[in-house]
Amino acid sequence: MELMYRWVLYIGIAVLVILPFIVLKRKKNFRDSIKAANVSYVKDDPRFKKKTIIYKLLSVFAMMCLWVAIAVSFVMISRPVEVKTVSKTLRNRDIFLCLDISDSMDELNKNICDDLKKLVKGLDGERFGITIFCGKTVVLVPLTTDYDYVLDEIDKLQKAFEQSTDYWNWYSDFDYELYEYKYAGTLSDYGSSLIGDGIAGCLFAFPDLREKTDRARIMIVSTDNEVYGEQIVSVSEATDLCKKYGVKIFALGPDYVVDEQSFKKDIEKTGGQFYRIKSKSAVQDVIDAISVTDASDTQEIQTFITDKPVLLFYILLICTGLYFIVSRKVRL
Repeated sequence: MELMYRWVLYIGIAVLVILPFIVLKRKKNFRDSIKAANVSYVKDDPRFKKKTIIYKLLSVFAMMCLWVAIAVSFVMISRPVEVKTVSKTLRNRDIFLCLDISDSMDELNKNICDDLKKLVKGLDGERFGITIFCGKTVVLVPLTTDYDYVLDEIDKLQKAFEQSTDYWNWYSDFDYELYEYKYAGTLSDYGSSLIGDGIAGCLFAFPDLREKTDRARIMIVSTDNEVYGEQIVSVSEATDLCKKYGVKIFALGPDYVVDEQSFKKDIEKTGGQFYRIKSKSAVQDVIDAISVTDASDTQEIQTFITDKPVLLFYILLICTGLYFIVSRKVRL
């Protein structure tokens, strides 16, 4: 245990040393005198002697309780803490999941969520994030190592995709909260399923993209490459940017992908691969490909400071309570 404000303890020691002298000086005037006349008979009485001894013992005990309470108070003000330094190994790899959430992708996205959760559960120090796009791109989960949080968000997305594909309950049991969770911020008057914009938006969600070029960066894109509207950035331009910044793209597509050969070529030029989801092992193939992507280990040192006032608080409470009880008994 350590003290955050050690100087307070030094002041407390000085106060505790001086305090007894102040108390003794105050009582000095009556220490050797008797404040009543003709008490010699009473002083010799055994019961009086017993009461006097009890009185002195209780007085000393009360003052000790007060002294300890003051001492403990100064220690608490000094803020006792437990300091732990933890060294954690982090994988020098960032992974962004980039989902096309247009209606045509609901079935595929719903089916890959369980595999994506397996991917997240298998991570060990890598940072993982999620972006979703339709007409606009939204960073749903910034890069983080809080995998429980990521899994919760994938669960919510899965429920939203399931609702979108459950046509029987579309009107009878529709959850607008899930609808808003899926579409809020992604809709645009300029079109939908803007793939190039979605990939570019995800690319620049990677922090320190220009500064830290040594990090392995991976993007998992789920899309059918079916664009409705005018893109600011084409898929070819977006993948060129990914190649420039060393971001590999692993894409998952449904049975039908618009202009598949061209799309596949754009994906592969980043160093990644394109997978058709019709293969049951497609997501596992992506996971295997990510696992062999170069990444180094970095050590992150974290210091955790935990306050430890509980035991001292109980001591203070007990001593203060005893002082008030005993001092009332002896009328201090």
